[in-house]
Amino acid sequence: MTEDELGLRLRVAEEAMRMASERALALFREHASLTVERKGLQDVVSRADREVEALLRDRIGRAFPRDSFLGEEYGGEGGDSLWVIDPIDGTANFLRGVPYWSCTLAYVRNGELLLALTSDPVHGELFAAVRGRGTTRNGRPVRASSVSKAEDACVGLSYTFRVPPQRYLGTVQRLLEAGFDHRRMGSVALSLAHVADGRLDAALTLDTHAWDVLPGLLLVAEAGGRATLWRDGDDLTRTRAAAAAAPGIARLVSELTGIAMDFGPQR
Repeated sequence: MTEDELGLRLRVAEEAMRMASERALALFREHASLTVERKGLQDVVSRADREVEALLRDRIGRAFPRDSFLGEEYGGEGGDSLWVIDPIDGTANFLRGVPYWSCTLAYVRNGELLLALTSDPVHGELFAAVRGRGTTRNGRPVRASSVSKAEDACVGLSYTFRVPPQRYLGTVQRLLEAGFDHRRMGSVALSLAHVADGRLDAALTLDTHAWDVLPGLLLVAEAGGRATLWRDGDDLTRTRAAAAAAPGIARLVSELTGIAMDFGPQR
């Protein structure tokens, strides 16, 4: 893919995300009136999720009619030119009126993650990364933190009931015993964006879908951090563990959690 082609996709994606963020924020302000549907244990959805995903698919699909989509609400089967969508990561927060949720979008070409966007509509922040070009927040470059000791670091955690509680609690215990502080704020996608700009030092989940973390993993990697990789041939429809961290603590986080991260040349 040429630089011009990727640049065009970035511009279209940013405009689509701005529109989606405006719609999501309007629905958030009406959250008390939304009908909540249950997908599983502590797993909920509303029309807000579906409307935002449909908007992103429509706007991007008009510009690139041959591209494919994989999203949390409407599924998909992948493809060589693929958009991965999580319309609202942190739906439980969204529906409770808690202002910590995000809208995310990633572009994957022939198995390579090339572009990522994570929007925090409540606070008016848009994080963007393009492979090889770094990460920005509202157009300004950001970097992962320079922390190098556990006792100076804070980890963002995520939990799903697909993971046995004892496994999760064991992971938390090892992190705490090593000296890490921690937060569990309800949107792993937004926590990953905050690793990219240094507000958090690491973020991890023991079981996740690609749409939850792909954008954030690229944000962190392009901001100089370390991140779990989905490699060419990995099934984007299967769940797995994922983590990202500032370079100075990434190996320790990986050792304590058992979650692999890329330790190749640092950006």
